[in-house]
This record gives sequence, structure tokens and C-alpha cells, in this order.
Amino acid sequence: MADYIFENGTVVTMDGKGKIIEDGAVAVEGNRILAVGKTSDVKRRHSAEERIDARGKVILPGFVTSHNHMYNSLTRYMKLSISPEIGLDFGPILTRWWWPKIEDTCRKDDVYAGVLLASTEMVKRGITCTADLQEGQNLIPGVLDYAAKAVEKVGIRACLSFEATDRESVKKGRLGLKENEAFIKKWNYKKDSRIRGMMGVHTCFSCHPETLRKAREIADKHRCGIQIHIAQSVYEVKMIREKYGVGGSVEFLDKLGFLGPDVNAAHGIYISKKELEIWQRNDVGLSFNIKSNAFWANGLAPVVDLLRRGCKVGLGVDGENIYDMFELMAYSAAILRLYHLDLSLIPPKQALEMATMGGARCLGLEKEIGSLEAGKKADVLVADFSGHAHLTPIFDKLAALAFYVRGTDVDTVMVNGEIVVRGKRILTVDEEKISELAAKRAAKYQERAASAPLNPPWNLPKK
Repeated sequence: MADYIFENGTVVTMDGKGKIIEDGAVAVEGNRILAVGKTSDVKRRHSAEERIDARGKVILPGFVTSHNHMYNSLTRYMKLSISPEIGLDFGPILTRWWWPKIEDTCRKDDVYAGVLLASTEMVKRGITCTADLQEGQNLIPGVLDYAAKAVEKVGIRACLSFEATDRESVKKGRLGLKENEAFIKKWNYKKDSRIRGMMGVHTCFSCHPETLRKAREIADKHRCGIQIHIAQSVYEVKMIREKYGVGGSVEFLDKLGFLGPDVNAAHGIYISKKELEIWQRNDVGLSFNIKSNAFWANGLAPVVDLLRRGCKVGLGVDGENIYDMFELMAYSAAILRLYHLDLSLIPPKQALEMATMGGARCLGLEKEIGSLEAGKKADVLVADFSGHAHLTPIFDKLAALAFYVRGTDVDTVMVNGEIVVRGKRILTVDEEKISELAAKRAAKYQERAASAPLNPPWNLPKK
């Protein structure tokens, strides 16, 4: 007997065949999908404790965002000035402004409040799984436990890691590696946990080769995967070229033996043609962070080339602006089409693929989530198409889903077989209290950030 049956809706499975089922149903037993098919067929074969009527709605796999900094939900609307000489290039923005003002003034209670807020917003908008790379050298040891506590409370699925970096010292870099490994040992050997740890690394320019090799060693030992930023800026690539005499960040990491199919790389903007081949050969996953890269004027990743090569591409929220996968799909298609002046790029099915199975593949979770198929984890969203002026009339449901629906149209969300959103209301936490907590923490956080002085020009500390 099933626990739930979502019935009478349009089921967009995102399976390998791209199956779409009108008047379809999804049966759920425990934390797994039991059956997917026509409503009449599923109801004939299965009874259920509860039936959820999805008439006039679309049933989708929960969205997977492949890169995030959830604590940044507290910082995204802060009023902090950036002087013109700093704001012209991302290198000084990061090393002289972001590190001292955003990362170094953050406290563990800020992380807890920020992850609560981000998780609540995301799950209400249909994001059921997020990858996260926690920043902040002053937050270790123990910060990942604060993030996990918030994730557990809200009910989202998450791959958590800490951004190990030698930017202050090799000692701090090793503490970052230890933070990740301790968390991996705590969570990755639990059965059916919504939370898992990954190895986290900031960038190749802010880590010594020994730290990068050690990160790879730990990831191999625990088979946990790696999250890292790669080729985010001209600043990064220039530094790597000058320091190591290679063509760029991708080539450098390849020579170190760091790259592989378990690497989930954020940004990937400044990659040469030679490095595209290296990327493809290593089956690296790309998190395409269109909104953050656009708003911070980083540049545009070679997503079209990577997709044509059959590479894994997911969509990353990256702690920027509104945490809405529907918006990310629309932004991604619009900007790529505009840049390449090609209307054929990123059709609706491909946009939806990046938001679901693409993200799952980047995280090594494609056998568990990302599509509606019997045996997979029951991460499900239901988007309401009925009675909305902005969704009337609809003749092409895939186009509407990819480019015109918004997260506020999500009606019901299930994560791991548990309903966490119903009737657009989150059931696991008090959203109003979380918003109040986040606002209080952010106000104090902004005061510290505003008063923090800029860093002097930065160089990687010697070993």
C-alpha cells in the first residue's frame, strides 16, 4: 500500500526518455517512488493512505541546485559600498572586500539563521536538494554542524561542505580539510540520510598544491565527491598561469590529478579550448551560476560548448538574489541566447534537464534523485497552472515550466517521502519566526561588515 498518490496531474518525469504523462500519477511508499504512470493504471494497482489531487497542476521531480552559499541569504540585500577601484575587478572584490567584510565577520549563529532562511525559501519554491559550500575561516571547527541542524529542521536535502583554503595560513587550510572529513564521517555512513558531506575547497589559487592533493586523497577515501570554484575570474587564471606556468586553472588541476567525475565545479568561466577537452575527459560537472556571474560581472561560462560535448551541467543559486530555480532556467536561456544570438539554444526540455537531472549528476546523485522513476527517492514538487493570469493560456506546458512559471506557483513539495510544503505553506518550521530571526542576525552582521576595514592586496601565504 502506498503512503501517497499524486494523481490527475501532468507528470513530467525527466527520465531518460523524456516521458510526459497527461492525467498522470506518482505513488510514494516510504521515502521512495513506488510507481509512475496514468492515474487510472496507478490507482488500479495501488491504494494509498492519502491521495493528492493535482488536477490543473504539473508534477515534477524536485529541483536540484548544484552550488550554493546558504548563509549568504543574510548578506544578499545588505547595504555595503564597494569603492570604484575595488569594484572594477573580481579579484580585489573577493580578496580585499568580500573576505574581510562578509566571510570574516560571520558567526556560527549567522550560519544557522541563514541556512534556515535559505532552506525555507528554496523548498517553498520547489528546490528539494542543494549543494552548499560554507565560507568563513573564523567559523571552524564546527560550523557544518550548525548548517546541518538548520537543514534537518527545514527538511530539505543537502550536500554540505566547508571551503578549505590556505588564504590565511596552511594551518587554517588543514583545519578546513578536517572540518570536512569529520562531517563526512558523521553523516555519509548513515542510511537514508537527507544530509551528506562532500570535500570542499575554495579555489586552486587560494590553496597550495599539497592542500589540493590532500583534499583529493580524503575524497577518494570516503568516495564523497568534491566541491570547488574553478576559473571564476581573470584574476584567478592569471595568477595560476604566472605561478605554475600552465595554461589555466583547469590544466593546473588536471596535472595535479585533482579532477575527476566526482568534482562539482562552480563557475568554469575562463576555460580555453584545450581545457574544454580536459574538462570533458575528466567528466567534471559544471554548476552554471548565471545570476551571480551576471550581477557580479564575472563573465559567462562556455555552457553551450560543454553541453554539446555531453558534459554535466547543473544550475547554481550561489547565494544570489531570489532562490528560485524557475528564474535560473529563464535567465540561463535568455542570456545564452542573447550572447550567442541563437534562438535555438537551451530549449525548454534542456533547461528543465539542467534544473533536475543535471544537478543530480553534478552531485553524483543521479541514481537517487532528479527524475520521477520507480525506486528513486520521493522528492516531488507540484506546480499550480490553474487560475493564474501569467499562466493563461498555456498550450506548451514545457515552455511554461521552463521560462514562465515562478517559485511562487509551487503548491506542494515532498522531500524524501515527507510533505514539507502544502498549499504553498511550509509545514516543518514557522516561516515568520525564521524571517524575524534572520532579520535580527543580519542587522548585527551588517554592522560588523560595514565597520570591517579592507584587506591590503593579497598573496597566498608561504608554507
